[in-house]
Amino acid sequence: MAVDLYSTALIAAVVVLTGILSIRLRISSSILEAGAGIILASFLGVGIEAWLDFLATFGGLMLTFLAGAEVDLYLLRNSAKQSFTIGSMAFAVPLIGEVAFLSLFTDWSTLAVLAASIALTTTSVAVVYSVLLEYELMDLKASRMIIAATFVNDILTLIAITLISPSFNVYTIAFLLIIAFLILVLPKILEYVVESYGKRAVELELRFIFAAMLGVSFIADVGKLHAVFGAFVLGLVFANCIHSYSDILPKIRSVTFSLLSPAFFLRAGMLISISAVAQNIGIILGLLGVKMLSKFIGTYYFNKKWIPEAPIFSTMLLSTGLTVGTITATLGRDLGFLDQTQFSIAITTVILSAIVPTLIAKRFVPDKSVK
Repeated sequence: MAVDLYSTALIAAVVVLTGILSIRLRISSSILEAGAGIILASFLGVGIEAWLDFLATFGGLMLTFLAGAEVDLYLLRNSAKQSFTIGSMAFAVPLIGEVAFLSLFTDWSTLAVLAASIALTTTSVAVVYSVLLEYELMDLKASRMIIAATFVNDILTLIAITLISPSFNVYTIAFLLIIAFLILVLPKILEYVVESYGKRAVELELRFIFAAMLGVSFIADVGKLHAVFGAFVLGLVFANCIHSYSDILPKIRSVTFSLLSPAFFLRAGMLISISAVAQNIGIILGLLGVKMLSKFIGTYYFNKKWIPEAPIFSTMLLSTGLTVGTITATLGRDLGFLDQTQFSIAITTVILSAIVPTLIAKRFVPDKSVK
């Protein structure tokens, strides 16, 4: 089947343009890419071709893998009580709130309510990092606590969407055994690959990581745990050993955020129905309000207790959502839990939750001199 060069050229140009705009406007490129996807599909006649679908699927897996690989296990260990308490409340209270809202104001199926609600429990690691870097706050104790709580929140979200409709089989056991084996041998395998074949043009260490991620994702998928869960767990397994080599993670990020991530968010935007969004704007705003209010109810007390220098700032950052929320909603759609209208509502709310709480958080930036 011939590639549609019109669509390919437009998508390539859009990827460059959204990158430039994200830098100039200081807005996450993911938001702009999703918006561009809406325009491409709704107004310019661009469809989702096989190559874009593959890159988007690969991109979703790599973003999930990075969500696991970016987890700082030492940071979680050093602030276990605080991060697990805040992160758990940031997940549980919004889940209850969104389920209650959708149950009261829609006639969605139980699986649709759960899938959309879980997608709206997330905290965006990307948004949190970008705000902390923008205001040079990464060295603050408060920032490290926020990041740790974000990790916990997203871990719980990915576990929840995996268990929303469990159907385990013999491959589930195989997946768990493989993960247990990899925990023991992966550091040594990666060390061997890097020491023997690393720092060459063929980038064998990246090929090894991509192959391992796709293989484990496949086993997780046939084991009814879903591919994204396999990618996330493998990222967690890789976390410590990847951080031992300073050049590997930047290379993975380069491949992911230059090619795969734009494909993922463009495809997500192309799946959004403008008419569905327009007809359900009240539901969307209600979901956003419930998310922000429930995040405040669930985390503000603990943020004030453990992050007294920035309770509102930290609460608003924990109210953001983007990458993992989009991944979760997309998985819900791919599994048949969400139809196009429900998916459009969920994704639009996720995108708005990356914008509105961030704007509020920027009004309460803490003093960076307080370590």
